[in-house]
Amino acid sequence: MRDVIKQNVVRSRNTKRQHRRTRRHTAYIFLVILLVLGIGAALSVTLFFNVTDIIVQNETDTPDERVVELSGIKAHDNLIRLETVIAEQRITAGIAYAENVKVTRKFPSTVVISVEKAKPVANISQSYGYLLVSASNRVLEELRDGPRAGLLIVTGYNPAQGTVGMMLQSEDEKRDNVLKTMTAAVSAVNNSNIISIDMKDQSDILVHFGEDIEFHMGSSSDAVYKLRLAAKAIERLKQNKKYRLTMVGNNQISVQPANAERFFAQTTVRPAETTTSAAATTTTSATSTTTTTTTSFTTVTTRYPASTTLTTVTSTTT
Repeated sequence: MRDVIKQNVVRSRNTKRQHRRTRRHTAYIFLVILLVLGIGAALSVTLFFNVTDIIVQNETDTPDERVVELSGIKAHDNLIRLETVIAEQRITAGIAYAENVKVTRKFPSTVVISVEKAKPVANISQSYGYLLVSASNRVLEELRDGPRAGLLIVTGYNPAQGTVGMMLQSEDEKRDNVLKTMTAAVSAVNNSNIISIDMKDQSDILVHFGEDIEFHMGSSSDAVYKLRLAAKAIERLKQNKKYRLTMVGNNQISVQPANAERFFAQTTVRPAETTTSAAATTTTSATSTTTTTTTSFTTVTTRYPASTTLTTVTSTTT
């Protein structure tokens, strides 16, 4: 019995020694890995991944060399330590027409600078002329000799800050969002007859379709729908005559001649009915069904002495 006990004690001691050796080997390997990683990290921010090539994709009129200079990026800068966001901000602040700027790393040693050119969308009236702005309300130029031809003219905005290269700011913060909404709506509608917007009264925004037609559209909500509805009403009006259009509720437009005080006439344009039809189209390979929704706009004109005429304007969406 004693011999057996002695043998068990020896085996237990050997097992403990093996466990100690295993733990030591694991700790040693872990330390070696940390050392290698540390050396690799130190080399990557000192000797490796240094900038040798800078590629500039520039849509603006600013020379590429100036773009690189503004970025602050130089040859032999470390790619890993490169602060791309700060470089983007420097370029944006230094080039008025730089709408979207992106600085990206391409390992092992290349930097790509991409600069998109801002597109002017509107002339903002101010006390000493106009400010040319982009869709994001970024000020591109100061225009003292008059508005840029062919672009929307906006009055009633009251800019408080209009520094070139900075974001336009109004004395009333709400007008900033209204301006973005209206310029985006005009772009979406793509109607060249819209020449100006007066947003002095945000609850009764005035839109001019050419020189003869003014549209009181109310607020800027549903601006795209309202502008398209007004365009449909204008199609039925006589040319070379002045009219006043007014949004009534959410889906009607009142139309009056400009001299309504002397000759009263009112026309209301409203959605009349919606019909849906389905047509089957067969080809050699497949059969498809096309659904067409037709919305009719009814124009009701009332004159004094009373007489009523009905005209239907149809808008079809497929």
